Amino acid sequence: MSTDLDTVRSYDAVAAEYAAEAAAMPEWVATEIDAFVTELGGSGRVLEIGSGGGRDALELEKRGMSVRRTDIAKGFVELLRDSGFEADLLDPLTGDLADPQRPGTPYDGIWACACLIHVAREDFSTVLGRLAEATRTGGRLHASVREGEGEDYSTRGSAAAPRRYVETYWREPALRSTFTDAGWIVSEVRRCVGKPHDQWLSVRARRA
Repeated sequence: MSTDLDTVRSYDAVAAEYAAEAAAMPEWVATEIDAFVTELGGSGRVLEIGSGGGRDALELEKRGMSVRRTDIAKGFVELLRDSGFEADLLDPLTGDLADPQRPGTPYDGIWACACLIHVAREDFSTVLGRLAEATRTGGRLHASVREGEGEDYSTRGSAAAPRRYVETYWREPALRSTFTDAGWIVSEVRRCVGKPHDQWLSVRARRA
């Protein structure tokens, strides 16, 4: 299991509240979507890891992409299905990443926005390697993690939707080398700021 069980249970318990809280698109995420879609030429099949409430998938589809929605939290998968979307329960460390709609055909891109923060450091390279294997040569990846040192058991969210989860923090040099070792060519790592004191490292990469 790539993600701490308490983290998964926390998201399961507040899936609808979290989706409402995260419905507004942060400017830095919109910028990353623009770059991702442009790099893929405005079309292609994308595997989304950590779809949550589905905000990013909708925007990607508006831009011409085809998105496979997945999440490790059953609460989010059920929420997406109740909203009329196909969605799969998927752990990127252990689950079958192959596209059920296109058996044997690799994805054109991987979208993993603000979700791999929950992958343990010792599993991170394995997850990135599995994502690379599922992607065509030259395919694109967006992934964003929190900038910092070590790991933390954080409490975030609102009073209506409190969340407790494990987060792994990264510095750029180690992050770049981990992506490279896992089969990705990193084109850019951007520092992005969400809420105050919310520092992200946003990775743009292509499949080697």
